[in-house]
Amino acid sequence: MSHVLAITNNLKQASCRLRLLALLQPLADRGVHVDVQVRPRAFFARRRLLKSAANYDAVLLQRKMLNPLDARLLRKSARHVFFDVDDAVMYHPYPVGPIERWRNWKRFISTAKTVDRVIAGNGYLADLFRQQGAEATILPTVVDPNRYQRKAHAATASPALVWIGSSSTLVYLRGLGPMLTAAAALVPGLQLIVIADKPWLDCPIPAEHRPWAADTEAASLIAGDIGIAPTPTDRWTLGKCGFKIVQYMAAGLPVIADPVGANAEIIRDNQTGLLPPTAGDWPGAIAKLAADAQLRQTFGQAGRARVEAEYSINKAADFWADLLKSIG
Repeated sequence: MSHVLAITNNLKQASCRLRLLALLQPLADRGVHVDVQVRPRAFFARRRLLKSAANYDAVLLQRKMLNPLDARLLRKSARHVFFDVDDAVMYHPYPVGPIERWRNWKRFISTAKTVDRVIAGNGYLADLFRQQGAEATILPTVVDPNRYQRKAHAATASPALVWIGSSSTLVYLRGLGPMLTAAAALVPGLQLIVIADKPWLDCPIPAEHRPWAADTEAASLIAGDIGIAPTPTDRWTLGKCGFKIVQYMAAGLPVIADPVGANAEIIRDNQTGLLPPTAGDWPGAIAKLAADAQLRQTFGQAGRARVEAEYSINKAADFWADLLKSIG
């Protein structure tokens, strides 16, 4: 049995739920026990936690970068240190001052220099850490396919796009507004299902809001016909790991997404979905899938098969179990 200390900032954060907490039982089944601790804010409590790393076979930092002082203490105490990340944590998704940018960059550098290996959600993140001399391996964010029913596609007079996300990323969906207006002119009856903590109140096409909940998200997804993932290009979004796309494919939905970052790694263009090269290509992509139930079914089946082969929770659990047992 391997014993691992996992340190996170927030147990409710999506990254923690998807890339750590969801793996606890599958890892236990494989002989790896993970003790999850929230990083204390208090100085002495934090130091006690970092020193306790000596009692474990390895430490897993889940998305949490360390300041240089904490990094040195952890490196002194821990046998092996891994850093799991699925966001561009070295940057900010919103404007901050120069001092905060400098502090965050220092944490990034100290973390990259401290850990034995980075487990990154996509190639862009892995390369950022490799540029600082860290060894990095790509492990996508995964799902349990058994939680998702497969969509049975059929011709419909009111095809529904579906988007799942949070209020923090709703701005990306709003940016698609003009393209949805243009798509609605091509596809009479086009509608949108928004699965999120907040609705899109001024959506230009008929929209249904379904509040997000862990126990209802899978059923809400198959109410739609086409999953969408509009994604602007910047250094923050390049670090996104396309989890909503994996969810769409697990539910047997074809996907339309901008070819940004992990989107282009996950979607196989014209096989599991479409990657419109420009915003102006979105309406045509939507119309193409909306008009062809058989194409949606074919893409959806291929996407589901890809999730089962490459993006399943068992694959991630096997990866971690093999890695952690190899250092024991």
